[in-house]
Amino acid sequence: MKIPHTILLVEDNPADIIITQRAMKESGLEVNLVVVRDGQEAVEYLLGELRSGNPHPRPDLILLDLNLPRLAGHEVLERIRQHNRLRAVPVVVLTTSNRQEDIEQMYRAGANTYIQKPSEFGRFVEVLRTIHHYWLGTALLPPRTT
Repeated sequence: MKIPHTILLVEDNPADIIITQRAMKESGLEVNLVVVRDGQEAVEYLLGELRSGNPHPRPDLILLDLNLPRLAGHEVLERIRQHNRLRAVPVVVLTTSNRQEDIEQMYRAGANTYIQKPSEFGRFVEVLRTIHHYWLGTALLPPRTT
């Protein structure tokens, strides 16, 4: 049996978390969706895996919101990119902002993709399917043990 991919969702808005969970379920994608609700929690989750010998799996993909409490999205991304074991994990920025400054800042920090969240649910499901298909079905990712 194939182990489902783990996606780390870094999102502080409870409504967006529920919508993402619902869209994942509706899309029929088999993933282990782990949710953290702020930037500091994301860093602690990811670095905890490095420090304490793998208490939880390294995610195969990170969906990162831009505007987060405690640590902003670009700060989380910069910290992720500082660690060899996390550097290769794809990070998709999934946010409501389409400001050019935000887009440039996130790519400079090391984002793999920047996507503005669609406001229409059906389109959001389609975007999640596309992300999943590309990053977890088409792209070749490093093994989880690296």
